[in-house]
Amino acid sequence: MENMTVNERLKMLRTENGLTQMQLAKALNIGQTTVAAYERSHDPNLYSLIAYADYFECTLDYLAGREQAPLPYALTEKEREIVRLYRALRPQTKDLAEKQLALLALFDEARG
Repeated sequence: MENMTVNERLKMLRTENGLTQMQLAKALNIGQTTVAAYERSHDPNLYSLIAYADYFECTLDYLAGREQAPLPYALTEKEREIVRLYRALRPQTKDLAEKQLALLALFDEARG
């Protein structure tokens, strides 16, 4: 993983997350040809790098190769789906979900 270019790292993140160029382009609100260009040789602009870092939950330093590992608290695909579902809830339902999670955590902690 050392000495990877930004382009190689962007492609690696996409493929490791099981995304096609089209899926990633849609998620980042850019064109598929832009994703392909970034993975080949074109340097992404700062705003695109920030979008990639936010989407893949890593730092700009990681994308630039200054750090060798993404953040340790990056979410799994399942956790991202849970967050997505949570964000789609109405405020009252979010409150209920938070209370349920707190109860589940207490139950889990009590079981050892």
